[in-house]
Amino acid sequence: MLRNLFISILRQYFFWMIFFFICRTIFIVYNYDEIKMIEFGEIMAAYWNAFYLDTSMASYLLAFSFLVIAVYAFFPKRMIAILHHIYVGIILFLFSIITVTELETYDEWGTKLTVKGLRFLQHPSEVINSTSTKFLFFGFLFVGLLTWFGMFLYKQLSPLRIFQDPLKTKLIYRLGSLIVFLAVVPAAIGLGLRGGWQQIPIQQSDAYFSKHNVLNLASVNSGWNLGQSIWENRKYMEGNPYIFYPQEEAKKIVAGLYKTEKDTTVLFLKTQKPNVVLVILESWSADMIKSIGGYDRAAVHFDELGSQGIMFDSVYASGDLSDQGMTSIFSGFPALPAANSIIAQPGKYNHLPCLNNEFHQLGYHSSYLFGGQLSYGNIKAYIYYNNFERILEGKDFGSEVPRGKLGVHDQYLYARQLQELKNEKEPFFAAMFTASSHSPYDMPMEEKDKVKWGDDETDYVNSIRYADQKLFEFIQNSKKEKWYDNTLFIFIADHSHRSPRHWIQQQPEYRRIPMMFYGNVIKDEFKGYRNKKVCSQLDLAATLLHQLGLSSDKYAWSKNLFNPHTPEFAYYETYDGFGFVRPKQYLVYSHPGNNYLFEKTISPEEKFRLEKEGKSFLQAMFQEYSDY
Repeated sequence: MLRNLFISILRQYFFWMIFFFICRTIFIVYNYDEIKMIEFGEIMAAYWNAFYLDTSMASYLLAFSFLVIAVYAFFPKRMIAILHHIYVGIILFLFSIITVTELETYDEWGTKLTVKGLRFLQHPSEVINSTSTKFLFFGFLFVGLLTWFGMFLYKQLSPLRIFQDPLKTKLIYRLGSLIVFLAVVPAAIGLGLRGGWQQIPIQQSDAYFSKHNVLNLASVNSGWNLGQSIWENRKYMEGNPYIFYPQEEAKKIVAGLYKTEKDTTVLFLKTQKPNVVLVILESWSADMIKSIGGYDRAAVHFDELGSQGIMFDSVYASGDLSDQGMTSIFSGFPALPAANSIIAQPGKYNHLPCLNNEFHQLGYHSSYLFGGQLSYGNIKAYIYYNNFERILEGKDFGSEVPRGKLGVHDQYLYARQLQELKNEKEPFFAAMFTASSHSPYDMPMEEKDKVKWGDDETDYVNSIRYADQKLFEFIQNSKKEKWYDNTLFIFIADHSHRSPRHWIQQQPEYRRIPMMFYGNVIKDEFKGYRNKKVCSQLDLAATLLHQLGLSSDKYAWSKNLFNPHTPEFAYYETYDGFGFVRPKQYLVYSHPGNNYLFEKTISPEEKFRLEKEGKSFLQAMFQEYSDY
C-alpha cells in the first residue's frame, strides 16, 4: 500500500510536469519567427532551466492532491475521485487560459501575463474590442482543446486509484503506510516549493539563462509568474493607495522638484568615452567613512581614495534592500514602500531604462559579477533582461575558490574581475556587487586586524574594514593594467546598515551611504572635490550620463548633480511611507498612522512644503509603477 501511495503522488507530479512542457512548447512554437535564428541547443535549454520553477508550481498544486490521496487511501469513494477530477479540470482550464492569453500579451507588451493583464478583465468589452476576432475565435477554441487534452492526459497518466483494496490490508500496515506517507510527502512538497535546499528560496531569476529574453520567458512557469505578480501587488489590486492630492497637482509638484533654470553642467572627465567600473558595495553605511561624518577606524582606505577622487557628502539610499538598490542605481527608479519590489516583476521592470543599454548604444562591452546567488531578489532576471554580455555569479567561480555562507569573498571577486578585464575589449562597462560586508560576516580576516568595538555591531564594522582593504588592493592592482588610465571607477552602496550609532531604520541618518568617483580620467582640478548636494543614489544615472554627453531624459527620477542649478532633495521608502530630505530638514511619514515618525524643519511653512513634496513624490511615483 505504501508503494502505491507514493506511485500515486508521483504520477500526479509527472502529469503536471508534462502539461507544463506542452504549454511551454506552445509558447515557443507560436514565437517561432523570433526564435528560429537561435541555436537549437539554447532553445532546448529553456526546458531544462524551467525544471525548478515547474517543480515549485507542481508542488503547490500537489498540496491538495496529497490530502485527497491520503483520504482516498482509507475511503476510496467515487465522490472523492470526482472531487479531485474537478480540481484538476479547473486548474487545467485556468492554465490553458493563461497559456493562450500569454501569446497575445507577449506580442503586445513583451511580457508574460501579470496582474496588469488581470486588471483589464474588469473591462471585458475593451479586451474583446482590442483583440482580433481571429485570435478570439481560435483562442477560445484552443483553450477548450488544451483543457480537454489535459484531462485526457490526466486520465491516462494519473487518475486517482488505489492498487490494493484497503479493506483487505491489515489495519496496522495501513496505518503505518499512511504515517510514512504523511511524514515524507509534505517534506518533499515543501522542498519542491522552495526549489531545493539552497539558502535563498527559488526566484523567477532561477529560470533565466539566455541573452534572448523570449527564451527566458519561455523558461518561466506561467502559473508561477502570475502568482508572483499577484502576490507582489496583492495590496494594490484596486490601484494606488497613496492618493493625497488630485493626480495632476501631484505631478505638477514633482515636475517642480526637478525643474532647473538652465543646464550648465560642469564636466569633470577628461574624456567622454572612458571605461567604467561600477563597484556596488554591500551594506556600506556613511557612518563607516570618517570624511563624511563617520568613524575613523572603519573604511580608512576609502577616505584615502576619496582624497584623489570626487566624494559625495549627503547621498541617501532609496531603499533598504539589495534588489531595490539595483533598480535605483541602474534605472534611476525609486524604491517602493510596503516591501513591494519592481525588480521581482518582469512585466513592470521592462518599462525601466537601464544604464547598460545606454552603454551598448555607445559600443561598450559589458559585464556583471557577483560572488553569491544572483537569484536573490530576482536580480538575475533583471540583469539578463538588460543585456549584460558577461554575467558571472558564485557558481561560476569554481569550487576551489574560498567562499563564505553567502558566496565568494571580496578579495576573490576583485581578483576575478581583474582576470576578466585583462581580456575585455575597450571601452567597457564592468559592474560588480560585493558580498563580504553582509551578515554572517565570515570573511577571511585575521584576528589581529580586527578592532574591538565593544558593541553589537563589531562584526559589521570589521567586515567593512576587510571590504575596505580589499577594495583598496583592487585599485592598486588595477593601476598595473593597461586599461587603468582610461577608466572611471564608481563606488556606491546598494543600501545602508545599522551602525554602532544605532539609528532607527526610518531615520535619514540610517539611510546615508557613500558614493565616490575615482580614476585618472578625472581632471586634476576635481581630484579631492566634495559634492555637498543632498541627493540620492537615484541621481547616479543622470549625473553619469551627462558626463558622457548623453541625454538622461528617460531617467525622469534622476538628477544631474553637476549642474549647479539642480535642486537638492532625496526621497527614500519606509515600510509603508517615505522619508524626504532637504538641506538641514527632513520629514519621515508613516501612511498607516498618517503621522510623522521623525521630523526636523526650520519653520511651519517649510514643514508644509516638505509634506506636500514628499507626498506628491510618493503618489506620482507609485502611480507610474501602477500604470506599468
